Amino acid sequence: MRRSILPTLAGIAVFAVACGAGSVRPSYEPFPNARVDTINALPADVIQEVQSRILSENMRANWVSPAEGYLETQWFNVVTQQSGVTDIQNPDRVIRLRFFADPLEGGKTKLTSEAVYQRTTDPSVQPRDREMIVPPGHAGDRLLIQVMDGVKQRFGK
Repeated sequence: MRRSILPTLAGIAVFAVACGAGSVRPSYEPFPNARVDTINALPADVIQEVQSRILSENMRANWVSPAEGYLETQWFNVVTQQSGVTDIQNPDRVIRLRFFADPLEGGKTKLTSEAVYQRTTDPSVQPRDREMIVPPGHAGDRLLIQVMDGVKQRFGK
């Protein structure tokens, strides 16, 4: 009897590990200088509102999971207003927005958001290490603020 239980338990353990591997939310944390806001809504609702806001800005999501509290846009050219494009000559024009929504007490959400650009296209550098937060006043920063203002207006702080 004991021999028949062990393969079953091993199978359950493999299944549990495999399910965790399908996560959309990255294992890395937001940059330390990312924006942080408290929103008066649950994380899944906040991410759905963020998705609506980025679509209205002609941006498309690359990864989105309301259940995990995460949304990442495709690369977006702030000059041409096109999603999914690159500009090797002007990498600071192409940004990506990320939103990390974490639950707080009382049905609120800690929403951490960042607008990044690729500081280098060197393939020997890990993808996250190629990125840097856009400086204040950059078109990507203004776009992030606009999205965040819409979310805060919808739910309140």
